Amino acid sequence: MEATTKMKSISRRRFLKKTGWVAAGITVASFGAFPVVRDKIPALPTFDAPSEKDGLTWIQILADGRVRFYCPRMEMGQGAALGLTQVVAEELNIKQADIDCILPDTDHTPPFQMTVGSQSIVNFFDPVSWAAAQLREALRAVAAEKTGLSTEQILDGRSGFKLPDGTTIGYAALVPATDVIITDNRLIENDNLKRYALLPTTKHQTIGQNWLHHDLTAIVTGRMAYARDISLPDMAFGAVVQPPSFGAQLVAANSARALELPGVLGVEIDEAAGFVGVVASTPFILSEALDVLDVEWQIESDFGQEQIDTLLDVERLRADDNFTHTLDQSGDLEIGQQSARHRSSGRYDTPFAAHAAMEPRSGLVWVRADKVEVWCGTQDPFFVQKRVAKILDRKVEDVVVHTHRIGGGFGGRVMCQASEAAARLSAKFNLPVRVQWDRAAEFQNNYFQPGFSHFIDAGVSQDGFITHWDHDVVSSSILTGLAPGLIGKAIDLATPDQGTTRGIRAPYEMTNRRTRHSAIRTPVPINAWRGLGSAPNAFAIESMMDELAFKSGIDPLQFRLKNLLANRARLAKVLRKVGDMSNWGQVAIPDTGRGLACAVYKEETAVAVVADLTIDHAAKTIKVTKVCCAQDCGLVLNPHQVESQIMGNITWGCSMTLNEQITFAQGRVEQNNFHLYEPLRHGSSPEVNVALLSPPGTPPAPVGESALPPVPAAIANAVFAATGYRCRSLPITYEDIFAETG
Repeated sequence: MEATTKMKSISRRRFLKKTGWVAAGITVASFGAFPVVRDKIPALPTFDAPSEKDGLTWIQILADGRVRFYCPRMEMGQGAALGLTQVVAEELNIKQADIDCILPDTDHTPPFQMTVGSQSIVNFFDPVSWAAAQLREALRAVAAEKTGLSTEQILDGRSGFKLPDGTTIGYAALVPATDVIITDNRLIENDNLKRYALLPTTKHQTIGQNWLHHDLTAIVTGRMAYARDISLPDMAFGAVVQPPSFGAQLVAANSARALELPGVLGVEIDEAAGFVGVVASTPFILSEALDVLDVEWQIESDFGQEQIDTLLDVERLRADDNFTHTLDQSGDLEIGQQSARHRSSGRYDTPFAAHAAMEPRSGLVWVRADKVEVWCGTQDPFFVQKRVAKILDRKVEDVVVHTHRIGGGFGGRVMCQASEAAARLSAKFNLPVRVQWDRAAEFQNNYFQPGFSHFIDAGVSQDGFITHWDHDVVSSSILTGLAPGLIGKAIDLATPDQGTTRGIRAPYEMTNRRTRHSAIRTPVPINAWRGLGSAPNAFAIESMMDELAFKSGIDPLQFRLKNLLANRARLAKVLRKVGDMSNWGQVAIPDTGRGLACAVYKEETAVAVVADLTIDHAAKTIKVTKVCCAQDCGLVLNPHQVESQIMGNITWGCSMTLNEQITFAQGRVEQNNFHLYEPLRHGSSPEVNVALLSPPGTPPAPVGESALPPVPAAIANAVFAATGYRCRSLPITYEDIFAETG
């Protein structure tokens, strides 16, 4: 059957009325039609970055003068909603208490870009600022009409305007009892539109202030409602039989024994879809029901860690001189090698990793004849909407996703498999059904960060400049990691994965250089993980930079500054700043070490870190005691929020370096909970000192993942300073170091 796409257009007025936006309020709207796509094509994530006019459907003045802001970002602890709320407040001259910041459902706004990649402030700052400024100026025009004055006579005031006679007129006085939509012909041309968020920081009223997050009280008092907290009358509980190993195919299932259990309402078996699910009146019987189901699987592969390591072995490909892509090449490596006074080469490996979010995913779905409602936490509610519509063979606009704060995402919550399962079960049994994963299901059935295998050969001239840089890396594609079979392989041959290769180009002057890459698919499902390839790539690059500095007899900080590219002035500044913060160069005492590393995240955010650690021989432990971080991420909307993000990144980096590793046996993950995959605990977390550099006039740059990349290399370099041992694979353990050094 030929797949077709049917599209119809609905006006923004109709959309706004449909969603309840314009009930006694003022909204600025562009009346260009926007498409509603029926579900006749594959459901894909929401990639498109926003335009300025997209922001017009996010902000409204209500009849009481309050501002309603449907923030087009999903919240998972990063605080993007808070920063964007401050932008709205800056443009409208209002206080935080005057704004209701709401996490939008899919029927509140048109689709917006999924919340990934540290893009929230970078991509949404402009449309939010522009839309709020347009609304302010529309209100100024209403005030002028109401008072008979010119707009030039209507001056800015707090939550309204000042009039020439000294009186004020608040926004509430400008909102009529009936809805008003101010149309395109009232929009201000960009050249004439005053954008207060773009003014110098010294003129900002709310941007740059340490507002507290509007959800904070609810979070710390336990009143925040996550997806698994939602319940409906007559709600049933569902669970799904998960495959015993990656790639296992359902052959057959028998539900007789499960149906005999008290409280079991039914079992859905769909062999074609590979789906076996149970619905019960109580969640406490689900585990037993799953255990007694007679399910037969065809096991595709019982691979283990040894096979994975063989596939992702950079030296195997080097032996055959067989890499798919040359990412960067210049000069002549042979000439560079011959001119090297000091030379170093080494292999660097990082393991597979899990997201390990605090909240396992959950989805509640109620399928009815006229409407499908979904309650879940996801980084892309419109993707979930399309996925559920496709599963149920419904129109996309029939499905409403009610969004909730996520208890940790890190790239792992774009999909919500629990909601898809709940949709199948709700449709089958005509009940609202909640499906929630447990910790073991999260570890086994989500996708992962792939392992990386690097080899770098590099040299330094007698006067301390890099003579050559030959860098090979093998991993798996991340952004296209879930593309099936031959399609995925074809993509890998056609183009290097931009997620896997993120940060692979070193920020240093290297006349003679080559960087090659191959993506090799394994049976393990791969997709986004915090920072994608930036941390594994920085680990290899910044470890080698430390080795070259040591062999050259040059201080590691000075060596980096000496070799930086001319266009990396902002990176040079954060390097010098972190040197000052950490008192770099002081003499270390025995069994302590200090390491340095830096990176430029997504070619925008410059970060440098210094890590201090101690070796405890009695306890046989390595403890990172202090990390100093200097970061230049441009305009900072909320310093406290950015500092918190940096602290989270550094803690994650320490955890990644010292603790975290996913391994495989018989086609399964060996780690199924935090006792086997142990994130860094509070008692092991370092003191963190942060300095934010913000050059005047620079726009916001990525923050959510930017401080993570240099942390592993800084710790590895600190281990060398303390022990003389080069750590070239993660995680780093006391036993590995001293087994080698004796």
